[in-house]
Amino acid sequence: MKISEMTGTAFDGKQFGYVPPKQLTISPKLTLHGQWDTTNDPVTFEVIRHALWNINEEHGATIQRISGSPVAMYALDLNPSILTEDAEFVFFGPYMQYMSGVTDTQVKWILEYRSDNPGIREGDMFLANDPWVGAAHQQDVMLICPIFSEGELFCWVTNCLHQYDIGGITPGSFCPAARDAFDEGICLPPVKIVENDEIRRDIEELYLRSSRKPEMVALDFRAQLAGNNAARTRVLQLIRRYGAGTVKGVMKRIIDNGEKAFLEKLARLPDGVWRDRTYVECCRPGDRRTHRLCITMKKEGNHLTSRTRARRRRTAP
Repeated sequence: MKISEMTGTAFDGKQFGYVPPKQLTISPKLTLHGQWDTTNDPVTFEVIRHALWNINEEHGATIQRISGSPVAMYALDLNPSILTEDAEFVFFGPYMQYMSGVTDTQVKWILEYRSDNPGIREGDMFLANDPWVGAAHQQDVMLICPIFSEGELFCWVTNCLHQYDIGGITPGSFCPAARDAFDEGICLPPVKIVENDEIRRDIEELYLRSSRKPEMVALDFRAQLAGNNAARTRVLQLIRRYGAGTVKGVMKRIIDNGEKAFLEKLARLPDGVWRDRTYVECCRPGDRRTHRLCITMKKEGNHLTSRTRARRRRTAP
């Protein structure tokens, strides 16, 4: 059954994974910045476009330098992002790409489920690692920061960083024997951990209490905090120099250009159906089975559709 046919099911990130609706339900308490210039000259566009890209680069470098962990410095298991006020991607960093693939769903969830209570205000940041909302797995913890201009939500900067340990039945929180996600450590839907530019100690202590390495996780959290602060400062400097409408116009044009480039590349591929099959040996300690995984991808015009299937292959003697 296709998801679109599952009527009466709430994909709200609780019992079922969050699927953003076409129209987000956002509290009237929150005002979004929705005005932008549509006629930026080419030079201004390129200057601001490159400035936004460099903001993302500085964001990632800040996390690396403050964290100092092998996870950040050598594995580069992190990624920063910039999104519009309604959580559409502008840029994400050149680090672990898949992390940013779920950033927009988490920000959209915050817009829907946090804009009324506790609210989204200047100086706030939200901590999240809930797979039902959008995390890849619980160790990839995201810190999400709204940026305001003249009282309106202008855009978001976010980052995600793999943590040493956030609890669970195995040190390091890689839990091959886990029966479900609740064996893999603390699971946090987006929670306001920074309010009015001040860390909420109660929330931070709750987060760190789950870890066997609280000092390291605390340092990584501060690295993420510093990364968001650096990016927010740079974005606000751009707004002061060029104006909110001009900067937002560049953001919207970046999105339009990205969509156009993708569709042009997609059009060069012939219509057709592609299939791939692979096998995974065992799914938990003691499992001697082989599991077959199949994916089918169909390309028709400018639409891609996929279907996956998993099947138990055989049992070893």
